[in-house]
Amino acid sequence: MLAVLAAVAASGIHDRLSYGGIIAQDAESNRAAVAVRERIGRGGADVVAIYRNPHHTVDEPMFRRAVEDSLASAPKRTVVSTMTYWSRDLPPLVSKDHHATAVAIMLAGADDTSRMASYHRLRPALRAEGFDIEYAGPVAVVDGVAERTLADVRRAELIAFPLVLALLLLIFRSLVAALLPVVIGGLSIGITLGVLVLLSGTVAISFITVSLVTSLGLALGVDAALFVVGRFREELAGRHSVPDAVTATCATAGRTVFLSGATMTGIALGFLLFPVGVMQACGVGAAVVIAVSAVLSITALPAALALLGPRVNAGRLRRPRRKGTVPAEGPWAGLARAVMARPGHYVIGTLLALLALTAPFAHITLGFPDQRTLPAGAPARLASDALRHDFALGGLDTVQVMVTVPQRLDTRDGQRTLTAWAGELVHLPGTGAGLIAATSQHSAVIYLSHNGSAEDPATRALVRHIRALPPPDGGQVLVGGLSAMAQDTLQLLGRRLPWVLLYIAVFTYVLLLTTLRSVVLPAKALLVNALSLGASFGALVWIFQDGHLTWLVGASRTGYIDVAQPVIMLILLIGLSMDYEFFLLSRIREQYDATGDNTAAVATGLQQSAPVFTSAAAVVMAVSAAFTTSGVTMVKELCVGMFIAIALDATLIRALLVPATMRLLGRANWWLPGAKHRQRGGKQALAPPMRPLSAHQSSDP
Repeated sequence: MLAVLAAVAASGIHDRLSYGGIIAQDAESNRAAVAVRERIGRGGADVVAIYRNPHHTVDEPMFRRAVEDSLASAPKRTVVSTMTYWSRDLPPLVSKDHHATAVAIMLAGADDTSRMASYHRLRPALRAEGFDIEYAGPVAVVDGVAERTLADVRRAELIAFPLVLALLLLIFRSLVAALLPVVIGGLSIGITLGVLVLLSGTVAISFITVSLVTSLGLALGVDAALFVVGRFREELAGRHSVPDAVTATCATAGRTVFLSGATMTGIALGFLLFPVGVMQACGVGAAVVIAVSAVLSITALPAALALLGPRVNAGRLRRPRRKGTVPAEGPWAGLARAVMARPGHYVIGTLLALLALTAPFAHITLGFPDQRTLPAGAPARLASDALRHDFALGGLDTVQVMVTVPQRLDTRDGQRTLTAWAGELVHLPGTGAGLIAATSQHSAVIYLSHNGSAEDPATRALVRHIRALPPPDGGQVLVGGLSAMAQDTLQLLGRRLPWVLLYIAVFTYVLLLTTLRSVVLPAKALLVNALSLGASFGALVWIFQDGHLTWLVGASRTGYIDVAQPVIMLILLIGLSMDYEFFLLSRIREQYDATGDNTAAVATGLQQSAPVFTSAAAVVMAVSAAFTTSGVTMVKELCVGMFIAIALDATLIRALLVPATMRLLGRANWWLPGAKHRQRGGKQALAPPMRPLSAHQSSDP
């Protein structure tokens, strides 16, 4: 019933999506854009319409008449102002071949979402016979990204669900058992989208959130359910009754899923510490979908297992299976013992491999997303590239300067002050052409071109030089544009990130300390996860920024990484890594409580948990691979980063580094000040056990 209600609510989510919130409201670059709109009312460019006619030039009267008639047909209350070549004799708005002109359009609307609605009304209304009309500008690019992202989500779902089901069939060898996690994943997505619709009046839900919720809901919902279903089948194989099997499953796997979900939810809420709308929307979406997945896995799923009982194995594929519990010895235990025989060698080797993968991160270049986040053939990208190459002023990465002077600009003193200060601008290193686009009584907006791209060091230096330039006496200067937005975002992240990391570290440490009853293991988990994160970041830079193996992921070299991407990946991947840390260490803790032997507990715990977390990792990797088919680079970057991080986590980290470090630490792994010890089988073990053990587990050697 809840899922049906959520589905009804979620059906209207696309009408409630936000298209703004990509930068903090108090950032100088954002205040510059707001000042242009409020103090001047023209001279800005939410959309740049490029009118092109291969047979006529802008010097012909019919060209001007066609463009002006087209602009006059704009629907009411969609356009605030337009700026054309003819309105103020602005040569930079004419293409180099004179067969095209750019029109800067400021859209009506109090925020980005309402301006997007104006654009959707305006675009089909602008027509000019014999002309091709292309649309560039920030609103056109965001619209292209949103449209492509939402379409990619629908296509990725069609790929991911059958792929995950096929993978679960290989894992469980049973159709019913394989279907249960897929159903839980689907329910997690549907219920979360319904909840987000209810929250949309309080929190602006970005279109990016839909992609994030869908990928995380499927991956984590299936992961949690896979862990529970696998444990239930194991308990049934031990000849337990169905009620006892459900009880034991909830007391072990259910408890781990709940604590893991609580940890990941708390980590996801770290996004709320950043005053950027998109990041806060991602945090809310991630937290809700993780919590919903965990709750379904410890309520609806155990109820379904209780109803199904042995029928959970129905639809079994033809293959003989060994009866009984998961053995204490096997290939994973053998690997763990081989690693623990020479732990120092494996620690050094694994660290060197991870550090080699991390090395490219040292030269990361962070930039604000522009048209290059779209695929090469996207209309908004083609128009933006044309604006950059065909027009003298350049493309969307021009530097915007909003200057206010005390004198009125329609007086000689005001003109002299503005001209003198603008003259200082054009003589700064790296400055190209300049254009005073519009003025009001006391304010003017100036656009400066430059030789490089927005993320180039020279462009960033230019922004810093302008900001360091003394404003006119009694005046004010605000600098905007893509490069300024990237710098403002970097400064914001630099101020907030240490506090976010401290929050995540303390929150995670306390939960792991409570769960594992060890002071050492939580610290070890945080350090190990930092290594896998660094390696995935380095690989991401090597692929997308440096341009290696881009053909493999269907991308093109960007030359930069989205400025917010490392933070988003950091928070999400810490959560995913801690998920597998819970799965592995909780099982090792069970064995240590039963035997008191650190080496045997690591080997047996890895043998019993590795098939589960390896299968779970395979599911997340399959979902990530499905979403890497997205044509939007920032979505592709996130999914490729998740794929690499999880692959490293399930192989180098969990199979090699964790057993090696736990062998080196020995009994120090389980140190907890003030803990009481008791004897069991001639060895000390912590008491009481972390969770109840089934009878067949207690009698294992």
